[in-house]
Amino acid sequence: MRRLFLLAALVTIVAALLATETASGSTRTSARTPTPITRLTFGYDAAAPLGYVDRGRINPSPEPLAVHDVSFRAGGGRVPAYLVVPAGARRRPAVVLVPGDGGSRSQLLAEARWLAARNVVTLSITPPSTNVRATPTTGAALLAQARKLTVGDVVAVRRAVDLLQSLPAVDSSRIGYLGWSLGGKTGTYVAAEEPRVKALVLLSAGADRLSAFVASAPVDLRPQVRRVLGSVDPIRYIGWARSGSVLLEDGTKDEVVPRTALLNIARAAPAGTTVRWYDAPHALDRAAYRAAFAWLAAKLPIDGPPVAGAATA
Repeated sequence: MRRLFLLAALVTIVAALLATETASGSTRTSARTPTPITRLTFGYDAAAPLGYVDRGRINPSPEPLAVHDVSFRAGGGRVPAYLVVPAGARRRPAVVLVPGDGGSRSQLLAEARWLAARNVVTLSITPPSTNVRATPTTGAALLAQARKLTVGDVVAVRRAVDLLQSLPAVDSSRIGYLGWSLGGKTGTYVAAEEPRVKALVLLSAGADRLSAFVASAPVDLRPQVRRVLGSVDPIRYIGWARSGSVLLEDGTKDEVVPRTALLNIARAAPAGTTVRWYDAPHALDRAAYRAAFAWLAAKLPIDGPPVAGAATA
């Protein structure tokens, strides 16, 4: 079974597993026990070697954008990525792209190339959670896994920022983020805790309220659910984003994330957040990406003419 980051599925399985544990007497917690919710900093050892590896260009050299097969270390593992670099020696802004649940570095490569064609260095990563297939068999372990995978993905993004700042082609003061679906949800934490990322586009990012998770669990175990899932509640974190640093884009025909979940993120976002709706499904459309790129161009800012001969969506 795939990792359950879609909230409705996670609610159902957590409730079932925790109910089983309570019935067997293996887990007992007083419903009156205080359950403070931690705000995570998603800390990591910034001094640890990045272990950056560039296996070279994978597309023909006459093309105006160079696509490199790269990887770097984060959280004890390697993160594969595609680095897209326009020709020329000057420093440019850079954007990290993060795909949806189970997605790899290839999922947003076309979008990374469109954005790079506007004179941006782009880095499309495979988040560490993509490689996790096992589903825990206890409620406590499932809760712990959900938090661990979230932390791992955010740390991978922060290490991606470290990498971009080390590259001579990148202006380290102009780094942005674009995440779709689960990548959009990951961006809520990045927006709250990574000040080096100046502008974030979160596409099709939704979340159920923490209260829905808690209500689904047996009474005795609700403090545990509240404490663990509350520490990675994207609705809380988006509220801590810097005013004006986030663009939310959603589809009115989203067939994956319910409209209420999309609205939860939009309504919790700080003042100054731009929210745009499109007559589009969960995947959105080119109009959404064109608008996202234009917004990033104003925020980072992105300067210079488009790269000659390269498609810009």
